[in-house]
Amino acid sequence: MKRLDNESGKEFSYQADVSVLENYYQKQFEMIRKGNTDLVSLELVMLGNALDFISFVKGSFGISLDGNEKSVFAFEEVLDALSRGIINKNLFDKQTGIAKNAGAYLGFLIIANIGGEWADTNEGKAVIVSGREVYVMDFINKRLQSGSELNAAEYFKAVRTLKGTQP
Repeated sequence: MKRLDNESGKEFSYQADVSVLENYYQKQFEMIRKGNTDLVSLELVMLGNALDFISFVKGSFGISLDGNEKSVFAFEEVLDALSRGIINKNLFDKQTGIAKNAGAYLGFLIIANIGGEWADTNEGKAVIVSGREVYVMDFINKRLQSGSELNAAEYFKAVRTLKGTQP
């Protein structure tokens, strides 16, 4: 999935290396600071949240996440550790920021590997895949707060069926 940088006309891919995405995000942010508020979008905010999550996971767990579909398994391991920490109240007192960023990262993985785009719906932020709303934040909240039986890899696979594509 390619997005357009309105200021320089360059395209980027969600499957690009994380450092490329971080540079893209920083350039967009700098252009916004200089007054180009047309670049402010839900997509850019969610990319920033996903990059924050990637950085958090690297710093806290030493695990490198990226846009590759194989990262969904490492992502599930992180969710499992976070879920245990939240339930046991020994890692985090308030998980809202972590949950928001984890949801953004899951949306990032879906867009990079299955396709779709972010949308702000009446029900909240969603990734639209083949015309269907996928509420990644709801999944993350359930997964972190109640240890949902559905893991991230199974969820990802279920979303893939909306697109009708197989790995």
